[in-house]
Amino acid sequence: MATINALTLQDVQYSGDSPAAYAHGQVELSSAQIGDKVRLVKLYAGTKIYDMQAVFDVLGGVGAVLDIGFEYVNGEAGSTANAFFNDIDVTAAGSRRGAFAPVTLAYDAYITATVAGAAQTGTLDVIVSFEFKGK
Repeated sequence: MATINALTLQDVQYSGDSPAAYAHGQVELSSAQIGDKVRLVKLYAGTKIYDMQAVFDVLGGVGAVLDIGFEYVNGEAGSTANAFFNDIDVTAAGSRRGAFAPVTLAYDAYITATVAGAAQTGTLDVIVSFEFKGK
C-alpha cells in the first residue's frame, strides 16, 4: 500500500475576498494497486466542503472501485477514507457528484482517493466546492 502525492497537492488553496471557492486535484495513475492512497489536494482547518465531483477515465478492469474521503495532515482521529464517495465503479469512464451533508474539517486535511477492487491506470480529477470558515 503506497501513498501517492498528486502534483496538485502543491497548489495553494486561496479564496480571496470571497470565502467560497473550488479546489482541483488531479492524478495520472499508473498501475496503482489495491490499498494505494492518493493525496489529491490539501485544504485548511475550518474549511467546509459543500460538494464534490469526481471525473475519471476507465481506471481498471472487473471490480475496480475508488473511495474518496479525507485524511488529517497531523494524524488526528476522525479521518474518513470514504466520506464523500464509497465504491465508485471506475470500470467505465464517467463522473459522479457528491451526495453527502456538508463536512467541516477540524484540522488541515488531504482529500484522498483510495484504490480498491483491482489495479488502476488513468486520469482522475476531483473538484471540491468549499468555503473557508476559519479555525
